[in-house]
Amino acid sequence: MLSDYRVLDLTDEKGIFCGYMLAQLGAQVLAVEPPGGSALRSDNPLLWQAYARGKQSIELDMERDRERFLDLVQNADFLVESCSSSARKALGLDYKTLAGINPRLIVVSITPFGSSGPRTDWPATDLTVWAASGSLILTGDADLAPVRTSVPQAWLHAGADAAGAALIALQERHTSGSGQHIDISAKTSSAQATLSAYLGPGNNSELVVQREAGGLAGAFPVRMTWPCSNGYVAITMLFGPAFTEPNRRLLRWVAEHGYCSDAEAERDWGMDLAAMVTAGESPEPYFELCRKIEAFTMKHTRETLFEEGLGRGVYIAPTLDIAGLLEERHFISREFWQPLKVEGKNIRVPGRFARLPKTPLIESVPAPQLGSFTGFDGETSGSETGSASADLPLKGLKVLDFMWVIAGPIFTRVLSDYGATVIRVESMTRLDAVRASPPFKDDELNMSASTPYHNFNAGKTGITVDPSNPAGKKVLLDLVRWADVVTESFSPKAMKAWGLDYDNLKAANPDLIMVSSCLMGQTGDRAMVPGYGNMAAAITGFYELTGWPDRSPAGPYLAYTDGVSPRFMVASLMAALEHHRSTGEGQHIDLSQAEAAIHFLAPAILDYELSGNINQRVGNRDDRMCPHGVFPAKGDDRWVAIACQDDEAWQVLCEVAGFDDLVSLTSLGDRKQREDELEARISSWTSGLDENDIQAALIDRGIAAYVVQNGVECMADPQNIARDHFIQVPQASVGDIMIENSRYRLSRTPARVDRAGPDQGEHNFEVLSEVLGYDGARIADIYASLAME
Repeated sequence: MLSDYRVLDLTDEKGIFCGYMLAQLGAQVLAVEPPGGSALRSDNPLLWQAYARGKQSIELDMERDRERFLDLVQNADFLVESCSSSARKALGLDYKTLAGINPRLIVVSITPFGSSGPRTDWPATDLTVWAASGSLILTGDADLAPVRTSVPQAWLHAGADAAGAALIALQERHTSGSGQHIDISAKTSSAQATLSAYLGPGNNSELVVQREAGGLAGAFPVRMTWPCSNGYVAITMLFGPAFTEPNRRLLRWVAEHGYCSDAEAERDWGMDLAAMVTAGESPEPYFELCRKIEAFTMKHTRETLFEEGLGRGVYIAPTLDIAGLLEERHFISREFWQPLKVEGKNIRVPGRFARLPKTPLIESVPAPQLGSFTGFDGETSGSETGSASADLPLKGLKVLDFMWVIAGPIFTRVLSDYGATVIRVESMTRLDAVRASPPFKDDELNMSASTPYHNFNAGKTGITVDPSNPAGKKVLLDLVRWADVVTESFSPKAMKAWGLDYDNLKAANPDLIMVSSCLMGQTGDRAMVPGYGNMAAAITGFYELTGWPDRSPAGPYLAYTDGVSPRFMVASLMAALEHHRSTGEGQHIDLSQAEAAIHFLAPAILDYELSGNINQRVGNRDDRMCPHGVFPAKGDDRWVAIACQDDEAWQVLCEVAGFDDLVSLTSLGDRKQREDELEARISSWTSGLDENDIQAALIDRGIAAYVVQNGVECMADPQNIARDHFIQVPQASVGDIMIENSRYRLSRTPARVDRAGPDQGEHNFEVLSEVLGYDGARIADIYASLAME
């Protein structure tokens, strides 16, 4: 797909994932390494082996080999870098300099906090970026510090965003002939893991989403993780119309085994709990029910619960560790794991993150040997003619969008942000669960007030159509003929049941691109597994890797893979559009949200395959830094993340905190041996101080630190304000509403976000009359048939 394009990769751990994704999609990615090779080769070899796969390598001294480097720049399509602003300038990697050499070059800068703003040059690590983003405060146990996933995630969110953004800019270059600069903030990218939970304060909502062991708490705790006889399972027992029947299926199962009554099983717990909260009553009956469910799960193995639960339509999944993940039969049945020889050993690594039949992703190859580059294949990608314009990159792209809930709508919102016309299809007969998701604007419980819904669906055109109605199906098929792309995120059987599967859609529109992205993919032993991203996070290993070693898995916040997988959808579609541009061919993309997310755990998978080590949750500790944690500040639930990046940072911390007796711990090994003691000393120091004062004292001395921010603090964060991360947009029913801006910045063609999500059926008449050109009589007949419901 991208084999004609050349990528210069000058990244460290902050950006390595971008080049990895582009390489998997077929681009020629050249890792430009300093003399002796990238520091990752020795400092973090598992990360290097995981994400340098598919790349080539060249060893350059940026001063001595300047002419060679400039020649590479002149013939490249993309340059990806993750330098500090001072290093960028010193190395001549600023966009102005690079564009002067190659005006067609797309330059991607990946930094902790973005290339502009008052905190752009703050020192940072994965932990402090996660704290800054608003994601960290949502995860862990209520009585302990917030906790991160033990396999670092922040830089991967940024790198995945960068890959999609680069390919969006490529679409624009085909028209203008010009490159541009892409500014990626890892902080902004990581905020996607909040899944909009932090938008309440900006929308006059008093709901505060708080961490709860294995779940979350707002008006009342919602539990996600449950113990069983040999581990844990994740059960999606949420509330709202979309969950009423799945909850009953679970509770009827529990009742059959005598652990709860039939009356308890048949209650609409969502409505009842809402009434309890409104009346100021204790939700004790719900807590008692949870104890009964736990008694039931404790009597069974996770395997039994999973298999029988699936047969009953219960939203349940086992929490697997890395070893269990590699043996899960579904991924084996899809031949997801690919063989690779590393360090003389045959191992398994994550395979293709998307299935594109016309243009399959590359087979796995090892990370390159230093200096193995012998030249790019083929000619340069050509010089598009045109002139720079203000048109958005995806202007003219027509998308018929059946995506629902979180992951898919996040993906199609990106398309809308950058100019695509996205017609979102809903049905009155099946409510999108995200419409019932808090926080709500002004705490009004109605389908038009959900801030997550509006954040995920901003800018789209909204229609309601009943696909089971013959007249409705005709409308949809006419829209398929109009569309360039159809997207959907149902289980594999749904579209087929409506006669809207790829084969039928292709008959209506032969060069159509269709993106199908469900939990487990379109094929395989568990393709029909229903459910949400918390289940995928459990199956793929994220739950077992998030939390405290002496507690049950906390899991990342809510449907974690729903925040990860959209980046892979964006990149896959952009690559498919490249193929369509050159051949006119469409294709059906099968993207399993679970498989895409597994790539964020690749270093842990390589660790197990190479050494047999099964990564475990370790709280906030880190193998490469110490101290490294989240420490209490003065006040209730006030925290600051602190990471001593190296031995020098530790010496500075001792000076700032007055730890004169600990300055002798000059090596990482020394500090690791006394980690409990060091954490206790730091906690004693921080607990009496304001978190912002701690942050300022450490940042001023070059130590990575950040307040663990909640929604209010994210709204007030000077970096977010300077970069317009939160924006007010109009909405037809609720007025102005605060949502997030685009997660990346394109210098010439920035995103345009001018309205929130549509009301149900808001644009029915407009689409029928203006898009499809139906006359009044035909529209009247369609309405009379009840098709537009």
